[in-house]
Amino acid sequence: MNARALAALGRNDVRGTFRDPLLVMIVVAPAIWTTGVAMLTPRFTAMLAQRYDFDLVPFYPLVLTAFLLLTSIVIVGGLAAFLLLDEVDAGTLTALRVTPLPLREFFLYRAATVVAITTAYVIGTISFSGLLEPGTAPALIPIGLLSGLSAVVTTLLIVTMANNKIQGLAALRGLGMLIAGLPCLPWFIHSHWSLVFGVLPPYWAAKAFWLASSHSTWWPYLLGGFAYNLMTAWLLFRRFARKNMS
Repeated sequence: MNARALAALGRNDVRGTFRDPLLVMIVVAPAIWTTGVAMLTPRFTAMLAQRYDFDLVPFYPLVLTAFLLLTSIVIVGGLAAFLLLDEVDAGTLTALRVTPLPLREFFLYRAATVVAITTAYVIGTISFSGLLEPGTAPALIPIGLLSGLSAVVTTLLIVTMANNKIQGLAALRGLGMLIAGLPCLPWFIHSHWSLVFGVLPPYWAAKAFWLASSHSTWWPYLLGGFAYNLMTAWLLFRRFARKNMS
């Protein structure tokens, strides 16, 4: 992809994002949630310890996963899906048939943007939360990249299910529980049965983060997550291409 096409796509994304109040809210939401987690979690920790003699600190990795890591996947994946659906409505993907830019390269640009933004969200929000276990920060880079790949899968799931932004919003709401809720359940399963949740693409990033937070061996889940998410993204992209280029 040449630099001129890349710059044009970037300008179009910025205009498309800040033209829609919903998309603007999606962009600024991580800052709001990070502030909420940083301010409210210590207060809840103190309240639970005083009233119920319950220590919330060991559950901080779960809190960070539910409110920041998985949420970043949902937000960025949803934003990219809405931009793609806008391009479908505008006929951009149809126009690609008569341009030197093939759909595969166009989507690679979109996927690279999703991975980069999600990684930045994961690193930034979790680091500024004040709840990160010491020594875990270096692991946030590869885990953020894996989260970005899960966001790409989220984008593809939405655009293969929806034909417009209204349907896309409904699809995002339906996928929200699967992406931001169910991957938290393996935290409470202390056996290999937790691998059943591996069918959910964000599971691998969440599990790797939990193990990194406890200073356990986490890289097998990182590698397994990259393999599974890449395979899933490729299969979904082929379906997306057939749907929009046939």
